[in-house]
Amino acid sequence: MVNKKFTLLAVMLLTLGVASYAQQTTTFAWDWKDSSVVPAKSMTQYEEFMQNKNPFPPKPRNAWEVSGGIGMTNITGDSRLSYGLGGSLTLRKALGNVLSYRLGYFGAYTPNGKGSVGTQPTPDFRNVSHNVAIELVASLNTFSGYRGDPISNIYAFAGVGYMLSGTQIKGADGVWHYTYPPNKYTIAKFDHQRLFSTFSFGLGYAYKINKKFNLGIEERFVTPVEKVNYVSGRDLGTGTKNFYYNTYIKFNYNLFN
Repeated sequence: MVNKKFTLLAVMLLTLGVASYAQQTTTFAWDWKDSSVVPAKSMTQYEEFMQNKNPFPPKPRNAWEVSGGIGMTNITGDSRLSYGLGGSLTLRKALGNVLSYRLGYFGAYTPNGKGSVGTQPTPDFRNVSHNVAIELVASLNTFSGYRGDPISNIYAFAGVGYMLSGTQIKGADGVWHYTYPPNKYTIAKFDHQRLFSTFSFGLGYAYKINKKFNLGIEERFVTPVEKVNYVSGRDLGTGTKNFYYNTYIKFNYNLFN
């Protein structure tokens, strides 16, 4: 199943790449002659550029980008690889040509994770998680704002956040019961859910459809800060961390120029 997942990811990236190559003569970025996208503090540079007194146009006003995503989520740990549904909602703001930051919500639902590792039995489990994070994003192919009009963006990101997670395990009687991690691994308790801190990192690719809209694909990895393994229902003491693997198809929209 893992191989199928990465095969699907490669096919989707190839499809976007072919589309990018087929439309490489199309310009979707800001118009260097349009003064409405120039920040007030850069008007002097704009006027000098228009009069051929400065070789470079000013950078356009940064847009806020709102993004929604949907895809597949996996949870690993002391259990079999378990598949579920994931979704995301983020708001991103550029800091320059390369760096930006984003605030995001990421939800995950695993309806029926399968137990057992080798000969060691573990109960089946199901999990609902809510993750909020702040992440620093680095665009890897936009180092210069003056080299032309890139219609694709390859990026990497990393950040920190908090996750609210609730896990149920299936008893021998077939009834689902909530299970809880040790208190030392949680920040707070909310009914049947527990709050803990997380690390996140990953890679993504976005392709510009038009001036406002771009379509992307992203692989995001999340793990608790503590070296524990309770999200998948049981910690066997192996020291293995739980990992969330999320593959999203993303729809990104620039709110304004």
